[in-house]
Amino acid sequence: MTEQDWRERFNTLRARAERLEPGESKVMALEEAARLADTHGEVGLAYETRDELIEAATFAGFPERALVAYAWCRGQQQRDPRRFDPEGLLWKQKWMVGVLPEFPHIGRKQIEAALEDVEQGYAKAGAGQRAVFKLRYLAARDMGEQALAEAMRVRWLEAPRDHLTDCLACELNVELHHFLDQGDHARLMQKARPLLEGRHTCAKVPHLTFGRVLYPLFKLGQWEQAREHHLRGYAMVRGDRYFVSTVGEHLEFLALTGNVQRGLKLFERHLGWALEHATPLNRFTFHAAALALMERAGVEARERVELALPRTFALYSPAGTYETRALRGWLAAQAEELAAKFDARNGTDRFHQLLARTQRLAAEARPLPIDD
Repeated sequence: MTEQDWRERFNTLRARAERLEPGESKVMALEEAARLADTHGEVGLAYETRDELIEAATFAGFPERALVAYAWCRGQQQRDPRRFDPEGLLWKQKWMVGVLPEFPHIGRKQIEAALEDVEQGYAKAGAGQRAVFKLRYLAARDMGEQALAEAMRVRWLEAPRDHLTDCLACELNVELHHFLDQGDHARLMQKARPLLEGRHTCAKVPHLTFGRVLYPLFKLGQWEQAREHHLRGYAMVRGDRYFVSTVGEHLEFLALTGNVQRGLKLFERHLGWALEHATPLNRFTFHAAALALMERAGVEARERVELALPRTFALYSPAGTYETRALRGWLAAQAEELAAKFDARNGTDRFHQLLARTQRLAAEARPLPIDD
């Protein structure tokens, strides 16, 4: 390939990526462009392309590919900080460090080292610690360190905002975790109101929020509001694999409200995301919710279901007929395996507690018809 040929190809790929909406096609175009730059020794172009790739892969639901691109850029920064300003990646560094606890093979020491790296980088940039405390809160919560999580939550919310602090919508959405964990559903709904009413929004909020409020609304007996938030919220996430965990929250709600047929449609439509999604935490959330759905199907004596599931599914049936008991067994095994890996890494029983909660949902179910 001549100099002119590869540069034309490179520019075509970058231009295509710029036109595309977030998704795998955009990610693949940027990955190919980065490889071309690598092949021809254009480190600067490779860096620029991977900088774009980090964001594209993150918001398309491919965090593992974003991590690879970020690691490459971070390595270049460390080798040549004059050419590649470390401050240029500080915002994206939050995304990358925040996703690390979602992979159980990434150890606690590695996660702590990454958090310390963020803290040092932000200090050099003249930023406060609000964003760092938020990352530490989320990591501690994900790993079941309740006392540490609460301490970091308090420090996060007390620290002043600065130029590297997340937007108000993102911060408010994360604040909901605490009230969900505490079972304070009324306070959660009060805190979520500005997001649900559109007073604070961003690229992923209130998409995430609509899924998060479904269980609290169910527990509060606010049936009509829960129904409306399911319909509105699911419409916002059904086409974006970034939200596979949020789809799980909608699945759980359908199981709780006895809308098994609607839930089976969601399971059919999104199982492929869960099978391919590289974040084990999101897989766990989806599989646990789907397990609740299959438990409900069993209560309704649905011995067999007709589903068009992906060929990559371990129990794939060309005829499209599946025994509910077999699906339930597979989901339970997958969720248990993931829970064991997370709890082994974390040194807590958080994920087995989450799985136990899923198994108790059947006793809470209450019929609530949902029509589009």
